[in-house]
Amino acid sequence: MTIEDDARVRAKGLFGLAPEGFIEARDALARQLAEDREPVLAAAIKKLRKPTVVAWAVNAASRKRPADVAALLRAGDDLQQAQVAAISGKGAGDLRNATQARRAKVAALAEVALGALGARAGAHRDAIVLTLEAASVDPELGGRLREGTLEREATPDSGLGPAGGFQLLQGGDRAGEDDATEEDRKREAKEAERTAVVAEREAERAARRAEQLRAKARDASASAEAAEAEARRLADEAKTLRRRAART
Repeated sequence: MTIEDDARVRAKGLFGLAPEGFIEARDALARQLAEDREPVLAAAIKKLRKPTVVAWAVNAASRKRPADVAALLRAGDDLQQAQVAAISGKGAGDLRNATQARRAKVAALAEVALGALGARAGAHRDAIVLTLEAASVDPELGGRLREGTLEREATPDSGLGPAGGFQLLQGGDRAGEDDATEEDRKREAKEAERTAVVAEREAERAARRAEQLRAKARDASASAEAAEAEARRLADEAKTLRRRAART
């Protein structure tokens, strides 16, 4: 474990604080460690950065749902294995299933993170999803997610790991196949996954927009019904008044 890793572990409790209290608590911990004759660790803790809003929300979700974090990291491993199989020209169905499974785990944790943000949630939804996707396939980010010590949101290519999430294995029954063909397959699989992720996000945004429009339509319909009822009431009142006038 590096001194930076040790510093994050020792300062783990700080990441559970509201962001505005992080700096003061961090500096107090660094001073205490310096007084306890641990200057190297104190200096490392002093360098820790206050989590961004997105990182803080994801950390909060991690602390609240550790079992869901573990499930997400397993889903990320399964997705990477399925990607390797897909590059080799097999397991397309497994890749689709693994992608859907990871998406479900990301969505579950994202909702917890969004709940922690309250009214501020809407502006950070996409960044939270991207960060969770990245952590699911990146060992370092995954470790920080498990600890709840992320400092910054992640914006990787398609939310996948190194080289677009594809980690090629050596050997196998296709080793020795033409390099250009293998490279083409890798590129096509990577592009297909990127396109799928973009399409999924667009579909999610469209679904949210559709729900907003439906809500507005419901409100408008209720207003129209109320207006019609008021018009009928006034018309009936006018008829009553005319009848009274005719009798006088």
